[in-house]
Amino acid sequence: MPETKTEHAVHTWERWSTLPLAILALLYLGLYSVEVLGHLPPILFLDFVVVSDIIWGIFVIDFVARFILSHEKVRFLKTNAIELVSLLLPFFRAFRMFRVVIALGFLSRVGRTLSARINIYVGLILPLLIYVCALGVYDAEHKAPGANITQFGDAIWWAFVTIGTIGYGDYYPVTFEGRAIAVLLMIAGLAFVSVITVSVATMFLNRLEYDLTKKKEATSKVAFRIKNIAWRGLFL
Repeated sequence: MPETKTEHAVHTWERWSTLPLAILALLYLGLYSVEVLGHLPPILFLDFVVVSDIIWGIFVIDFVARFILSHEKVRFLKTNAIELVSLLLPFFRAFRMFRVVIALGFLSRVGRTLSARINIYVGLILPLLIYVCALGVYDAEHKAPGANITQFGDAIWWAFVTIGTIGYGDYYPVTFEGRAIAVLLMIAGLAFVSVITVSVATMFLNRLEYDLTKKKEATSKVAFRIKNIAWRGLFL
């Protein structure tokens, strides 16, 4: 079924915006990392915040443009719920990092095969998600009263444990922002396992179907040759 003008417009926008947004996402991640971990002087810190806000404004424009171009707007909002939350809560800086992950997640489109996309998810998106969540939780927690995630190394350990839904309980967030990130990280961990499982199963099924098709073609060729030999034998 041919795509409509609206679908074509959305796909065209996404195709041209994917790489620039991914580059901006990496730049934003770098700026945010320096802001949280770099202990910048007040003047330089303000410059970083201004640049970060400009990049964030571009993210907002991209979301609004895709929403306007989308034909099924309710479905668009449902499928981009996390991105919408990150845009609607800009005062929670850590939530912005999920938009970074989403922007870089679009890089999976460059994988032309299923195995290539799995490699991108496992080798790029998953480690990035762990780092981003650790950075966000550290930003939200390390100065909070009663917090026990006061070092970035502790935040990294917490993120690994949380995304695996292990939950040792040695480190845990105490702020609303930190707990919200924890919930999203656990959901993301389950989603990653599901995506990888389905992708691997699909890859094996496609391979099995390919092998069966080849065997069927080979069997048909052999049967055709036998039939030809039999017919020739009748006329000899």
